[in-house]
Amino acid sequence: MTARQGTHGGGGRASAVAVLVTAWGLAATALVLMVLADAPWDATQWYFVVDTADALVYGLVAGVVLSRRTHPVAWLVALTAVGGGVAAVTAQAVALWARDRDAGALPPSWSVLQGTAWVPGTLALLLVVPHLLSERAPSRASRAAIAAGVVLIAGLLAVRLTDPWPWPAAEPYAPLALRHTGWARWAEPAQRILLGCVVALGLVAAAHAVRRRMRDPAGRGLGWLAIGTALVALTFLPLVLFAGEGPAALRLFTPLTHLASQAFFPAAVLVVVLGGRLWGIDLVVSRALVWWLLTGLLVAGYLCTVAVLGLLLPGDGTPGRVLATAVPAAAVQPARSWLQRRVDRLVHGEAAAPALGKVGRHLGSAAGPEQALTGMAESIAASFNLGSVRIVDEEGTTRVAVGAPAGAEAVVVPLVVRRRTAGRMLVTARPGERLDRRARSALDEVAPVVATTVHLAAVTRELRESRGRLAAARDDERRALRRELHDQLGPALAGIGLGLAAARNLLPDDSPAGPLLGRLRHEVDARVEEVRALARGLFPPVLTELGLVPALRELAMRHEADGLAVVVRTDRTPAAGDDEPEPPREVSGTVYAVVAEALRNVVRHAGARTCTVTVESPEPGLLLVTVVDDGRGIGPGSRDGVGTQSLRERAEALGGTIGWEPGEDGHGTRVVLRLPLRPGGTPREGRGRTGAPAGGGRA
Repeated sequence: MTARQGTHGGGGRASAVAVLVTAWGLAATALVLMVLADAPWDATQWYFVVDTADALVYGLVAGVVLSRRTHPVAWLVALTAVGGGVAAVTAQAVALWARDRDAGALPPSWSVLQGTAWVPGTLALLLVVPHLLSERAPSRASRAAIAAGVVLIAGLLAVRLTDPWPWPAAEPYAPLALRHTGWARWAEPAQRILLGCVVALGLVAAAHAVRRRMRDPAGRGLGWLAIGTALVALTFLPLVLFAGEGPAALRLFTPLTHLASQAFFPAAVLVVVLGGRLWGIDLVVSRALVWWLLTGLLVAGYLCTVAVLGLLLPGDGTPGRVLATAVPAAAVQPARSWLQRRVDRLVHGEAAAPALGKVGRHLGSAAGPEQALTGMAESIAASFNLGSVRIVDEEGTTRVAVGAPAGAEAVVVPLVVRRRTAGRMLVTARPGERLDRRARSALDEVAPVVATTVHLAAVTRELRESRGRLAAARDDERRALRRELHDQLGPALAGIGLGLAAARNLLPDDSPAGPLLGRLRHEVDARVEEVRALARGLFPPVLTELGLVPALRELAMRHEADGLAVVVRTDRTPAAGDDEPEPPREVSGTVYAVVAEALRNVVRHAGARTCTVTVESPEPGLLLVTVVDDGRGIGPGSRDGVGTQSLRERAEALGGTIGWEPGEDGHGTRVVLRLPLRPGGTPREGRGRTGAPAGGGRA
């Protein structure tokens, strides 16, 4: 297990080793003293087991945490381990001291450590640690709960260190005993009151974990933490209600349940740390964690069953031992399967099939291939608990990058489509972990879907680039055609008209050819105006000279002569990142052509009195143009005309969409054009009918 880079140094590793050696050394010393003392096995010895387990388990947890980062929780866990070890050593030392002495001899004053050394660490785990297991700073309520916990811990220590028992019958052995009659009478009730407050505040800490779990459903381990905290809190309840008195089964309840809960609580804390990757800690655990959890549960279950059945069943206890062995053994396989599934999901993430389903769903829900790639990379990183995911195309360009490699060696997963390499997917494990064979096999199963999306994205980019080149070529052709019409065909027709006028002037007034030449001249003049209008429609000069909105307003003024009131509105401002305030030339030309065609349809077919043209940018990179009239609307069974189809082709060539739909309240027609400000982009699809032009669809 390696530490996250830059989070800790050699001093932290030295502290971790010192805590681990101290805690485990105290536990070993306590076990040696237990063998030498050979004390009778009673409730006191079960508390000794609890303290020894605290030294062993929490010493290891504190060492792992301190080896990676110095954090208050690490030192509280270390305090629990050392305090439990000191209490265990003291308990067996007292038993060894009392073995060769009279039954009425009082233990020495240092024996007070047996009942006080465990208090700061164990109660801190219950009252303080649940509020600190978060990457965020504690809230005001959490800080108040932590302060109340510190006060309770200090109060319980003060009561135990000043308890004058067995005074006045004998000298008290507490080092700070208060020889006062009132205090001698109230010391024991005060302890019960404080322990009752500990239970209540512990349940509050459990509720806090539940509340965090409800607010953040993705928070791993918070439910386990709540259960572990509640269990530890409830183990103190018999001490509050009965003060350690009562039948033997009741006296054994507290140490045995405390032992079981203390075996579960470190696992709950570990799940929170591992699931949230708090404090820079990443542990490589799977089957080892299952083994330790299962072993702890079996030992706790066996001990509890033996203790309870031995008291309830008559005889020498043989039936109880048989049942105590059979019941946990029958539960081994179901418990192992249950634990293995949850630990595997915690460490390795989801299996390939569920992950593949999540990855595949992005193909149908994403707006485009690039968005699908991003969603896929995020799903893969989350599903397999990866540190980073990077997707590179066949040209070596990084298309998507999720997470940071943090110096870890990347595993390369080839992306192949039809036996051709479409790119590579580079994945790294989280710091302190490595990708095992199972993770690599699952990534190989997901790779074909990712490869198909990478290939689709490449084809889409090529299509957009081709559309952009085609749109630019069409604009060049339109400008060339406009020049031909304006500079050659138009002047030629005008010259023919002048020639016809000159010929008419040369003929006598009563010549029968005079009227014919006059009509021909008027016809030629009309064709000259049509050629000029056609040249303006191909690419109006006003677009280049004034810009899009002034050109639309000039177009509206020309249609007012036909009795149609046209209003042009715009609230568009240059979007962030635009290279110029005006849309690109091909975009302006398409907008102008769409508005001109729509207005012609309104004048010819809609019978409308007013028309509104709106140009806006509802989001960066998108131009939205609407043309709304108050005419008769779209007729039933209307079909696309030549002009409508031409406009649709122009919009699609730039990656845009165009649609026709009824106006408000079913009156009139609404033309909606969406264009990306950079040709080749992908605007959102319009909602609306695309089968009829403005003004009734008779273009």
